[in-house]
Amino acid sequence: MKPYSDNTDPVAIILADQPMGEELQAVFGRQDLASLRIAGNTIVEHILMELQDMKIHECIVLARQNAVQVQAEIGNAERWGMNITVMDYSLSKEQVLREYKSLSTPNGLLIIEADRLRSHCIGNFLRRANASEYSLLEARCAHQPLGITLLKNTKADFIINTMSIEVDDVVVNTLGSTHDFHRANFDVVVGNFKGLEPSVHINSIVGQRQHWASNVQPHCDAHQGNIMIDRHCRLGRDVSLKSVILNHDVYVERNVSLENTIVMPNAIISSPKPIKNAIVHEGMVFQI
Repeated sequence: MKPYSDNTDPVAIILADQPMGEELQAVFGRQDLASLRIAGNTIVEHILMELQDMKIHECIVLARQNAVQVQAEIGNAERWGMNITVMDYSLSKEQVLREYKSLSTPNGLLIIEADRLRSHCIGNFLRRANASEYSLLEARCAHQPLGITLLKNTKADFIINTMSIEVDDVVVNTLGSTHDFHRANFDVVVGNFKGLEPSVHINSIVGQRQHWASNVQPHCDAHQGNIMIDRHCRLGRDVSLKSVILNHDVYVERNVSLENTIVMPNAIISSPKPIKNAIVHEGMVFQI
């Protein structure tokens, strides 16, 4: 994907400090939505991959007390080809806009709220916003805000009016429940989110390629095309899998049956009863 403009390169600011709702906290504990892992990547990583495609050069991630975890998740700047600063700091969008002059950004600010999952749309929004005469613009789809705002370089000390830019065909998941989380994972896998890619491997024939999942037994009832297995997973004999995502370091013992289920990392599954329509996390099975 080409940069949205040859002349402007705004500083991207990712607001990564929105806490999860109570239902997701019951599964994943008290962490921010930005660190929620969807199809192998956190929300912040999905956003950074889109910015990387657009050739954005500088990004600031405001992650509050979650800054150390976010920094560990995204790694060093060489991975992304841009300057990334993760800060133990929290600002609302309105506070960022009020303080923009102190940030010394001649090409403006691109503010992205990491509280939802979106198909790739930022480049399309910026191209349309760049052609507008207004200084403060907000992305919308079907009149609903997408959590993406552009403030162009301006001499004004205070911006009053926000103008909307309609962006077509954007898929959004607000991740407000375990059902939303479950749906988002499978929607990314099947390509319903334009531009988003899973980091785990689509292993259509379990055991065919051992570098996809080490020590996987071939004696497994796996429905081709709907199994995703990340690294260092192990499956015992006579395991049944259908529409399943196994994150890294998962061990599924023999005779286990999983259907329409996501297993989070570092889990051991040994249930004698079939597990269906669930999220498995830290030894707990959460039905959805």
